[in-house]
Amino acid sequence: MLSGAFAYVQNTSGGVQSLVPQIIPVLLVPMGHSLLLESRVEFTGFFQRENLPSGPFSGRFAGKVYKTVDYAQLDWLADSHATIAAGRYILPFGLYSERLAPVWIRNLQDTPLTYSIGTHPYGAADGLMLRGVAASSASASIQYSAYMSAHCSINELQAVRAAGGDTSIFIPSKRVEAGLSYQRTLEGYQINNEAAYLSWQPQRASVDLKAEYDRNHYGDGYWIEAAHIPQQFPVAPVFFRHVQLVGRMEQLFARNGGGNGLPQVNEKRPEVGFNFQIRDDWRLESSYGRLFSHSGNSNTWNFGFTYRFVWPLWPGRKS
Repeated sequence: MLSGAFAYVQNTSGGVQSLVPQIIPVLLVPMGHSLLLESRVEFTGFFQRENLPSGPFSGRFAGKVYKTVDYAQLDWLADSHATIAAGRYILPFGLYSERLAPVWIRNLQDTPLTYSIGTHPYGAADGLMLRGVAASSASASIQYSAYMSAHCSINELQAVRAAGGDTSIFIPSKRVEAGLSYQRTLEGYQINNEAAYLSWQPQRASVDLKAEYDRNHYGDGYWIEAAHIPQQFPVAPVFFRHVQLVGRMEQLFARNGGGNGLPQVNEKRPEVGFNFQIRDDWRLESSYGRLFSHSGNSNTWNFGFTYRFVWPLWPGRKS
């Protein structure tokens, strides 16, 4: 099966406009009942005006297309409690990296200020990962993951040597999940990366609340995000049942001079978004954020769309 998304985002940050088209194919190849080969690749164009802040979106230095291998892994379902993954995989750190980062899933196109904590420059690892459900009952379930990554300098497959894990508990009756992540980099200046996160979807309101706190040697910070679809009101016009309202507040505190993907000064950014679901696979997106930084304040505008596709590559067999 080939799935993925087409996306286009027009970004204006500090008065500088960028055009970012993307094609993100996801390949799934099941092999029997226990093996799955999966891969996701991003082709991202980044185009700016030749003479900032004005000028045409053309010329030698106006833009470039980047290719990134997000993951390419072989999964083996060992039993009902364990899955072993080998190859290149998304780092299971915090809430955002694995679950919210794809453009067709995220509510706001700007990644959190603390995103580089625990994900490094590449957001992925090369090695082995063990994950699964440690215990499950009607009242709660506990999931876990543990991994070891090797250093790799091959183009498109770069990774740093690190080890870590993640665990969370989910309570179905409350529709709440709370988790912790830990990671230790094992090369260069070795540091610890830590995260705590919370996700809650109240039963009596169509609100999705998520929050995360991240910390390492270079900085620490948090983000809190709420998304709401006014669909529980029967008198609401059909138009508003396709609307998603989003708000996020985030703040980062630089430590030891910052760096390593983090700002060198303290920053905070409130952001609001307005998304419209045309169909299940088409979504229009827009957002506005204001960055408050010790190095200068700026506005950020985003407008674009995402299209999610699923194409079978081989006809299914009749049972």
